[in-house]
Amino acid sequence: MEDPALDNDLQTVLSQALECLDGLELQGGKHKADLEELKVRLSTGQFRLAVLGQFKRGKSTLLNALLGEDLLPADILPVTAIPTFIRYSAELSATVYFNSEEDDAAEFDVAGKDTLAAFLTRYVTEAGNPGNERGVKRVEIGHPADLLRQGVVLIDTPGIGSTHRHNTEVAYRILPECDAALFLVSPDPPITQVELEYLQAICRQLPRTFFLLNKIDFLDAQQRVASLKFLADQLSPLLGGVPQILSVSARQGLGARLAGDEQGWKESGLHQVEQSLVEFFAREKLQILHASLKRRISDQLDRICLELQLSLRALTLPKEELKQRISLFRQSLPDVEREKTAVVDVLHGDLQRLEGQLRREVETVRERAKTDILGQLENCFQTLAETEDLERRVRTELADKIPPLFAQELRRVSERVGNAAGELLILHQRRSNDLIERVRQNAAELFDIPYRAPSAQDIYTTFAAPGWSSDLFISDMDPLGQRLSRKFVPRKFRHRRTIVRLREEAKKLLNQNSEQISWSLKRGLQESFRRFGAKLDEQLANTIAAIGAALDIALQRSESQAYKTAAQELQLQKTLDRLKEIQRNLEAEASA
Repeated sequence: MEDPALDNDLQTVLSQALECLDGLELQGGKHKADLEELKVRLSTGQFRLAVLGQFKRGKSTLLNALLGEDLLPADILPVTAIPTFIRYSAELSATVYFNSEEDDAAEFDVAGKDTLAAFLTRYVTEAGNPGNERGVKRVEIGHPADLLRQGVVLIDTPGIGSTHRHNTEVAYRILPECDAALFLVSPDPPITQVELEYLQAICRQLPRTFFLLNKIDFLDAQQRVASLKFLADQLSPLLGGVPQILSVSARQGLGARLAGDEQGWKESGLHQVEQSLVEFFAREKLQILHASLKRRISDQLDRICLELQLSLRALTLPKEELKQRISLFRQSLPDVEREKTAVVDVLHGDLQRLEGQLRREVETVRERAKTDILGQLENCFQTLAETEDLERRVRTELADKIPPLFAQELRRVSERVGNAAGELLILHQRRSNDLIERVRQNAAELFDIPYRAPSAQDIYTTFAAPGWSSDLFISDMDPLGQRLSRKFVPRKFRHRRTIVRLREEAKKLLNQNSEQISWSLKRGLQESFRRFGAKLDEQLANTIAAIGAALDIALQRSESQAYKTAAQELQLQKTLDRLKEIQRNLEAEASA
């Protein structure tokens, strides 16, 4: 239910903050523009719902199904790192915006020969725009879908975990622009450590997330129940309770929508998703939007207050002393950069050593599986004379032995490698803290500004055990083939051939499960170390940039007459005090 008081309160906060910024030199007006954008979003009730998840989970197909049209390209290759925003419009339209302001936006010609999917392929896929060589910033689509009429903007995002690292980076950076999410997974493979880490970031930043299990049309009833249980077991510890998970087939839903098949639409599970979203928009959309905007307003006020404090402290220094401190600060930066490079080099070396440890651990798992499981199969080969009985017995043995063995080994390897990674990252965290502390201390000498280094928990997370597959074994026991074999191939020869095939298939299955452990944990290691390095870069860059901005402003103002400087100082202090008061009121309201 809509609450006008919430709108009025936030509008008042934004108006007061914008009023405080009038006449201030803050990053070329960027802070003011950001607050203005938040004010527009609040006044229009624009709610941003993103479809998030790992690459190739079917995000674009899901969006196409919800829109009722085959719009977005859904290729076998990952899309490039371009977020696509889909908002309501009475007529279909699309605009591509570029990073360079000199490049004119590209408009989709509705009357032209190209379909919208073909137009977008040139800009948002790796095939048409590898590595974003065209410099595309974002894509906006207008569409007349009923779901969008309520002020909802759907966001198609690049998937995490693909071979293109920039896709993962953009997938993380898009989160602050979202209000809620549809988190999409599928059973092939089950939810990965990379997705769980991404989900942690989503839960920290977004107040509401819907969970969808896609591609259920590839599962029978028993497999569907098992997949839902496994997914719930993985999500429950992270969410603090059992989540609601909706089962869908985006592919079937899109086909049903295109064919006008209402029954097929219901059977695809997307009818329930659509109804859940409609009910959510009616009951909770505005409350969630307000919670999301409050968080963004508070973050923006934090950044503004930091910059004001930097400018205020620098403004109180005499001109010559300020120049001297600027020189000292800049002289320290090359040393900081060299040490950061050394930290990153050691970090990469430790990651390679951990990957080597993981390879050795997985090889131990492989050999143990061969000894325990293949040994049991050899007994079957020696004792069972009937070929069909042998085939069924081997299948049963594999189904019974693989899950407990690999579950135990997976936990053991996860614990060993995870503990080793945690110890190394703690050591790197201490070294990174020392490096960031050095920059902070230099800033403290100039302005006495506190700085808090990131904690290890924000960067490194433990590994959750990934799933394994016990149904990769594929029998060639087709009825026609067996009848022909019995008729034309001697029994002893057919039996020996079956044993050879079963032995090789069993080895293949054990290798596949071993490699799944290796793949899942290796991706987890790489993602943890990547995020650690990215966080270090971000913290250093933010600290240096904030100090540099304050130095530039202070140096410019130090040239003015003393009475002007005093007036500016008074204005900055009044503005800072007022913004802090606004922020305290906002936080008090949020916690009430």
